[in-house]
Amino acid sequence: MKIIKSLILILSFSLSTLISQRVVGYYPYWMQNEFPVNDIDMTVVTHVIHAFGWPDQNGNVLSYSNMFTPSISGPIHDEGRKLLLSLGGWGNDAGFSIVSASSALRQTFINNLINVCDNNGYDGVDIDWEFPQSVIERDNLNLLISEMDSIFYNHNPALLITMAVPTSNWYGQWYDFGYLKNYIDFFNAMTYTTHGSWSNHAGHNSPLYQSPPGDPDGSCHTGINYLVNTRGIPESQINMGLPFWGLQYNSSGINESFTGNVVDKRYYEIPSLIGNGWTYQWDSVAYCPYLVKDDQTEILTFDDPESIRYKCEYAIEKDLGGVMIWALGYDMTGNGQELIQSIAQNYLGSESEQYAIIPTHLSLKAYPNPFNQSCKLDIEIPKNQFTTISIYDMLGNQVDILANKALSKGQHTFSWNAYNQTSGIYFIKIQNSNYMKTQKIMLIK
Repeated sequence: MKIIKSLILILSFSLSTLISQRVVGYYPYWMQNEFPVNDIDMTVVTHVIHAFGWPDQNGNVLSYSNMFTPSISGPIHDEGRKLLLSLGGWGNDAGFSIVSASSALRQTFINNLINVCDNNGYDGVDIDWEFPQSVIERDNLNLLISEMDSIFYNHNPALLITMAVPTSNWYGQWYDFGYLKNYIDFFNAMTYTTHGSWSNHAGHNSPLYQSPPGDPDGSCHTGINYLVNTRGIPESQINMGLPFWGLQYNSSGINESFTGNVVDKRYYEIPSLIGNGWTYQWDSVAYCPYLVKDDQTEILTFDDPESIRYKCEYAIEKDLGGVMIWALGYDMTGNGQELIQSIAQNYLGSESEQYAIIPTHLSLKAYPNPFNQSCKLDIEIPKNQFTTISIYDMLGNQVDILANKALSKGQHTFSWNAYNQTSGIYFIKIQNSNYMKTQKIMLIK
């Protein structure tokens, strides 16, 4: 059942670099008026996760008032994207412990979830239990997920089950990832809140690398290393978290002590501060920016388009399955969705090339681009070699193969007729044993 389905998904999502990458965005209920669903950039976001519902002690699915509405799903499905319901979130975890401990309550809860999905157009659920805290709760989570997988599959095999997960052993010890990875379609790694009110210093919200070096609070890199190398989750099942908000401390400098509360700041509140009482700084160890108030009394750690670029490049380099955003709409400024734009440019919109030990040259030109129904591909390969030329959609699905044969050194021209495809972004991938190159193209009908 889902184990076989998961293997298929892993294969489809483990295509190198850009073409296969998921961009998963959490869409909080409280953003719906400020940031309507039609404002979500569906050319970038592949999966929208609607936050939050949660279980009560009787297995009912609760939510914020008037949250469940089919009007959310329509615009998302019209663009060929997926919509999931996130269950849990910080402070909404009490029901999980009770429901997961009872066979009858698990059955009730799962059946209620199916009704919510069917009635409101959800394509599955995202489990965000923050957090299991014992061996018993770990084992009960296994039971909940395996039974959910079985019941979902019998009802509708296309329903997804995803999971938001911590990235260190503090909470990660209470997850049986070796078991869960057989049932979970993908994991959303919370590679943020690395520092906060619990830290002994005013550190970055989401440092790509430990700052200062060796900082025990960790980083995105240590978090991904923990999930992949310590806990054995395949890279293709992991989406690395990208925070669209920052942390403001009462502190004189980065990694210094702080006093009082740590305040969350959404990204759109931050750029206007630069030059207006705050000075921009860049931490070349963490690969993250921060602001220092001119009177040296406060700092603000956050991610900007440049640090998002480095994180996107890291996700590509590590061959992760995707990136994850908390939260959609937090980056809407007068210049548009600045962080989404960085993801589009640096994760989905750039070309990628891998070289053999002896450098080679590979060129790829697609024209016209954008195109209407058909486009031409001019390629040049450096030597005689078996080569595959494929077309993929934004979800990593292969939609066509233009060549899968030995090609001679030199120039070749191919044509792709997309008459049976829908408008949107596609990726051309050329690959052989020595190199790989991708290019984004846009079909407009």
